[in-house]
Amino acid sequence: MAKNEARVAKGFGRLLEGWQPGLVAVFLAGSAALLAVPRSVPPEGLPAPLVEPRMLAEAAALDDARARAVETKPLDADVRALGSLLRAFGRADARGDEAMLAELRRQIGPAAARALAQGEDAVLALRAYQLRSFLREVRRFVSTGETSDELVELGGPFADVLTRNGWCEGAPPCVMHMDERALRASFKRRWNEISGLSGSTLALGIDEQRALFGFLLAHPPRSNPGRDDGRGAQDQTAFLLRKIDELSALDPSYPRELARGIVRYRKGEFGRAAEHFATHLEISPDGPYALRAQNHLRAALERSLEGAP
Repeated sequence: MAKNEARVAKGFGRLLEGWQPGLVAVFLAGSAALLAVPRSVPPEGLPAPLVEPRMLAEAAALDDARARAVETKPLDADVRALGSLLRAFGRADARGDEAMLAELRRQIGPAAARALAQGEDAVLALRAYQLRSFLREVRRFVSTGETSDELVELGGPFADVLTRNGWCEGAPPCVMHMDERALRASFKRRWNEISGLSGSTLALGIDEQRALFGFLLAHPPRSNPGRDDGRGAQDQTAFLLRKIDELSALDPSYPRELARGIVRYRKGEFGRAAEHFATHLEISPDGPYALRAQNHLRAALERSLEGAP
């Protein structure tokens, strides 16, 4: 261990050539602390966004109550008309019918305005009712492997997406990796995007968004196993980096630099990973992820120096 530590220290200057002066200062100032760490720790999973389960449970309960209310109090005709257009959009989306999708987008805008004129509660009830049906049909697909017309109307090509991305694996019943929290948030986000409605009460809560980002970071779309040009891994890396940036923009408390360093490390880009870990320590030297960042930084430095002349 002592021999390896000396090697790490000796390689600092060579490793940091051309790097930003601020990062060099962080490395030099923190080198003693790094070398005091008992062992380097290669990163594994990405930090999970902090989610408040109570807030998610309250949002789900409210949606469920709205859906049940529709059974006793039918929706206004304008609201139902919007629902019909959204279902038609799902069918066209599953077929990849771009001409029909363009026409439906033209119709959905005015229809959404007419539905919203009946009040946000009516629109929220429509979304909640369709969400409940969507969850029911997803459970049916997981159990049987059969894609119902209802699932196509409400989710478009969602069943294909589940299989293609590796989120539902194996023969029916498939192993479902996408939990209900992520399913709910995914549906509501897609519904908002298609309808063009995203007012304050329609917008996803921050915990719903965190739940969806947490799933995507833990289960990025599977790269095509048939590709041998390395592009699949590159696409997955780009996806993760993009989602990390989107999440940190939504939630500044998320450790962006630590997460980016983990992605780079797993890609084998150990020098770039070390830079991200050092930046995290510069931003948050005493934060909750400080020790983890130090351990990962040491691992990244050691792996970088393995190939150094």
